[in-house]
Amino acid sequence: MAKHRVTAAALGLAAFALAACGRGGEQQAKAPEAPPAKAAPVTTYVCDDGRTVRASYPDTETAIVEIDGRSRTLRIAISASGARYTGDGFQWWTKGMDQAQLSPLAAGEDIATAPGVNCRAPEAAAAADEPVSPPAPGSPGGLPDDRTPISEAPFTPESAQGAGNVVQTYFALIGAGKYADAWKLWSDGGKASGMTAEAFAASFDRYASYNAQIGAPGRIEGAAGSLYVEVPVVIYGRLKTGEEVHMNGPVRLRRVNDVPGSTEEQRRWHIAETAFKPSPKS
Repeated sequence: MAKHRVTAAALGLAAFALAACGRGGEQQAKAPEAPPAKAAPVTTYVCDDGRTVRASYPDTETAIVEIDGRSRTLRIAISASGARYTGDGFQWWTKGMDQAQLSPLAAGEDIATAPGVNCRAPEAAAAADEPVSPPAPGSPGGLPDDRTPISEAPFTPESAQGAGNVVQTYFALIGAGKYADAWKLWSDGGKASGMTAEAFAASFDRYASYNAQIGAPGRIEGAAGSLYVEVPVVIYGRLKTGEEVHMNGPVRLRRVNDVPGSTEEQRRWHIAETAFKPSPKS
């Protein structure tokens, strides 16, 4: 009996030991769970056509871009500058993290040939609202540092000051968005601008702000029955992408000399050319 009891006890201890080993094995099999991977931050872009694009960049080869409410996975592609991603019928080309261009890809295209739409992140959009100042007179890019007092005497429309007044009116109309009226101040009924009134207006779509600083007109010079005068101008403003704009140069005006047979319209000053002639929207 004693032998049987010892054997039973031994069996019981062995079973307990096996059970304990089994529980220990289960505990070792359950490795600590890794924390969930953090999602890539999402950047929201506002595009010039009114669309909102959300993009994240989980790695250096991928962009997850939400376009028109649908998420699309785009892959990195060759580019001379910036980061260009393509896929699912779209090209997404970033310039830093706050500017990008969205373009449709035609069938078989690797590089978009269709014009794209510029998009910017809120930081760039906020920068577009910051005012831009012109360079100080006498500094590079600024107006000449002419300290001659400006005459307050009345002037005639045919005088050099009358030409300067036309330039002031021209840029004031552009600043007010009255492009058709500004276009008419070019010679030949606006044709000297090289564009139709519609194309002229569209050439300013890219600007968030467009301002001009007008200098004193130069001397009137004559040639072949016409009179000419140049007015120095400094352009300053900002593109809708947030980039600052600075241009400077003369605006050249022309009018027909007071000769028999000339019309009143021909004897008025009109813009013949500028150093920063507007160009059609690309």
